[in-house]
Amino acid sequence: MGTQTMNIDLVQEMVTNYKTKQYLSIVTNTINPMTFDAQSVRFDLTALKAFIDTIEQEVALHPEYNLQDLGVRFYYSAYPNSNDWDKTENQDLAPVPSQYAKLHTLIGIPTAMINGVDSDFNPLDTKTYTGIKPTGVGCAIMAENHGDLNPPGSPSGLWF
Repeated sequence: MGTQTMNIDLVQEMVTNYKTKQYLSIVTNTINPMTFDAQSVRFDLTALKAFIDTIEQEVALHPEYNLQDLGVRFYYSAYPNSNDWDKTENQDLAPVPSQYAKLHTLIGIPTAMINGVDSDFNPLDTKTYTGIKPTGVGCAIMAENHGDLNPPGSPSGLWF
């Protein structure tokens, strides 16, 4: 896989499209009013590499499933209201700054080609190697979320 590039004018146009359409809809919404929302998420490269390495290592422990085309699907998501952060099921939010409440973020979920379908799965749970979503009280899956949002972070260094 060679170096991936995009024309900077196209990047600018796409970011501007988001800001003038989706972002504007969010901050002018009267049903769920917000004064601002995150416009970018920065993930630490070391954390992303560790996430990917763990996916590959866990899958390698189970060659009998012959999982192919491993990837990461990034879901657009939003943090819960800060009043809900003390709930048991939200304990994973402990290291997240409280000013992220209600803001957009991304959650990365491992994927693999399973029975011809690009499926979410949990590398730590072989029962999901068939593409079946796990359920149950306290169920946890492998995911990556703890990036740095902007805003509320400083806009210094942002190009778009």
